[in-house]
Amino acid sequence: MVLTLGEALVAITPTAPVTLDRARALVPRVGGAELNFAIGLRRLGVPAAWLGRLGADSLGEVVLRQLEAEGVDTRWVVRDAERCTGVYFREWLADGDRRPFYYRAGSAASAASPADWPEDLPDVRWLHVSGITMALGEGPARLVEHAVAWARERAIPVSFDPNHRTALWSEDRARAALRRIAERATVLMMSHEEAELLFGSDDHRACTERAHELGVETVVVKRGAHGALGSAGGVVVESPPGEVERVVDPVGAGDGFDAALVAALLAGSPLGPALELANHVGARAVEDVGEHPYPTTAALPEQLRRVLEPEPAAPHVPKEASA
Repeated sequence: MVLTLGEALVAITPTAPVTLDRARALVPRVGGAELNFAIGLRRLGVPAAWLGRLGADSLGEVVLRQLEAEGVDTRWVVRDAERCTGVYFREWLADGDRRPFYYRAGSAASAASPADWPEDLPDVRWLHVSGITMALGEGPARLVEHAVAWARERAIPVSFDPNHRTALWSEDRARAALRRIAERATVLMMSHEEAELLFGSDDHRACTERAHELGVETVVVKRGAHGALGSAGGVVVESPPGEVERVVDPVGAGDGFDAALVAALLAGSPLGPALELANHVGARAVEDVGEHPYPTTAALPEQLRRVLEPEPAAPHVPKEASA
């Protein structure tokens, strides 16, 4: 099982590509980087669990129903009776602009701490964390550090996506905290901006070399429309982007990329095919509106399905999750 932890948010979006003040209807969608990651894994047949703190409110129920519909293990979710589940409003506009408006201060997720970590965590084969949780406050940051230390003590691989959000903290604070986790990761998956933030260079190969010097085994730079660069075991792989018919909504593409890459690596795939699968899933994500419009294994082209062999558990086809 892959375990991930972080913040869940309910995204409120218009049903058409208009500004919020012109929207005739709004719909709630469940999101959050680590939650998207867990759902992406389940679509590819990988057992996944999400650990997080939700309000004991109706929006918390919306999140739980979505996770359960996707087959994500929620046994370690904490319900907080004193705080609400975080919310954000998101516009997706026809000209490509995307504008989020967050209402997460004081949310249940911001109160996360190492006290939320379970004493008994059986069958965990992989841990995935992101920098967003680190940026939410001292408690969430300590939870991430505790989880990473727990995994390393047990020789469990750790994947880390810095997921730097400039609105949450300064560059200096972010750099120090994110480097602290990056140097303890097994797999580091960065955007090109994050690579420059962490390693002070826009030369992606130089950034991967510096990450390896810290002890990271597999380093990936996500380059959007330019594909991805990966490095592991002395081999550098450049993978072209997945083909996209039209970009509708880029939200969640990076999380889907991460999920597919981890699924492939867990199946024993070499880095090149793993990146090809990850780029394909990221490309599918931008073609539809939503936080996690990821394909199931059955929807993959045959050559990409083979990347996941030997096949993990049967893919979970999500049920309709009502809001």
